[in-house]
Amino acid sequence: MNSDNQILLNPDIKQRTLMMTGESKDKKLELNKEQQKQIAIAYSKMFYALTTIHWCNGATLGTAWQKALEQMSSFVKTKSNPGHPMNKYLHALDNQYRREISERIMTSKYSDEKINMNPELAKKWSDVATKQFQSYLKTMNDMYKEYMPDNNHTTIQNQTEKAAQKAHAMMMKILQMQNEGYARAA
Repeated sequence: MNSDNQILLNPDIKQRTLMMTGESKDKKLELNKEQQKQIAIAYSKMFYALTTIHWCNGATLGTAWQKALEQMSSFVKTKSNPGHPMNKYLHALDNQYRREISERIMTSKYSDEKINMNPELAKKWSDVATKQFQSYLKTMNDMYKEYMPDNNHTTIQNQTEKAAQKAHAMMMKILQMQNEGYARAA
């Protein structure tokens, strides 16, 4: 896909194209507060499930946090569709977590703690966390599909053509009015 098409797929550009044509904004191109909250909750639960898995598998808590951060950042990087409204929010959320958790790793008195629990109980907790992670991952991917905007290049071209047609019609009307004004003046 060339860079012009990449730009046209940006949700901000798409919204403004709709505004130029006089059409309503596409609600699929924007996340409302409730959707943002759902994404943040799923992200947080995925992060803590990963932390639990790593901690239960013998890492220190600080290392478990760090590994979970890296995995969550990798997940966010897979969401690379420039026209998807979740991308900007997911990247901001990931950056926020990276800052906050990195600080926690450096300042927490528990960073160097091992799980120190009955291995059978740790395994069960890890199994539960794995199931939870898979569930939250499915939730996140389902939301991603649900909020997927129409990235059809033809749709973008049609919207741009509508805007051009409306501008042309408006220009023709102005010229007609000017011509009528000149005819009356003569």
